[in-house]
Amino acid sequence: MESPGNLSGCPSGRHRPFMGRFRRGAVLRGFVIFMTLERTDRGADFVISRFARLFPAYWAGVAATSLLVRAMGAPELAQPGWIVAANLTMLQGFLYLPSVDGVYWSLTVELAFYLCMFALWKVRWLHRIEAVLIGWVSLKLLWWVVPVLPSRLGQLLLVDYVPWFAVGIAAYRVRARERRWAQQLPLFALCAAVIGLVDGLVGLLVLCATAGLFAALAEGRLGLLDRPVLLWLGGLSYPLYLVHQLVGYALIARLEEMGASPLLALVLTLAAALALAQVIRSLIEQPALRAIRSWWQHRSRKAGALAAS
Repeated sequence: MESPGNLSGCPSGRHRPFMGRFRRGAVLRGFVIFMTLERTDRGADFVISRFARLFPAYWAGVAATSLLVRAMGAPELAQPGWIVAANLTMLQGFLYLPSVDGVYWSLTVELAFYLCMFALWKVRWLHRIEAVLIGWVSLKLLWWVVPVLPSRLGQLLLVDYVPWFAVGIAAYRVRARERRWAQQLPLFALCAAVIGLVDGLVGLLVLCATAGLFAALAEGRLGLLDRPVLLWLGGLSYPLYLVHQLVGYALIARLEEMGASPLLALVLTLAAALALAQVIRSLIEQPALRAIRSWWQHRSRKAGALAAS
């Protein structure tokens, strides 16, 4: 769990551990979003699919966090109602407003990545994505060499995260048999060089380890991860991310006030966070996803029938 805090944009130093995990997760996002866009025929399909994936569970997480931190006697961790309402748009990072939970900063990055990738899909540049990524990754180096460049523009262009997204995209292209590993080596080398130079040895080692993991994924060599418990935890990752931090801190504090040891409070809080995430997944995320998909498919079929008549 991370330190409590409210961030309108990217994280401060106290969120560095979570930022590291997000960067590794960005590799997965690059892989998945590129795969999704390659299979997308209409822009509206992509927008609806991303909305269905992100927003219902997010709204539940915002509501649960806002209510539970107050119920557990930690109102200082809660935001006023108008900030909560603004958070429901998921645009608080772009509006320079605080988040209901500090970890929500990464949703700003995620939405910016969706927008950038959607723009590339719109102009039909996905087939030349390696050339685009080489230029895009180089921006991280440019912002490092010329620190007076606008930081907000750098955030919108995702200069801190694009090498990680790029590794996922490159791995997917190999997985889809659209490129060979030898063809992707220049991009991988650039990502490694930029991360090593700007972020240091630890960042480079993490990037290399993550790239190795996704190389194994691209080659279909991760069958050992196909285990029920791991699949269950993978399914819970998004709702758990949404509710683990402030609710966790409030519950730990409450349990310790009641006499629980720090270890017991941590174990009980972890169990409670997993249970809450499961409730959100089972009662909100999955039903909403099915309902929105069904509605959109019905609407698309109806529109197609009207166009054909």
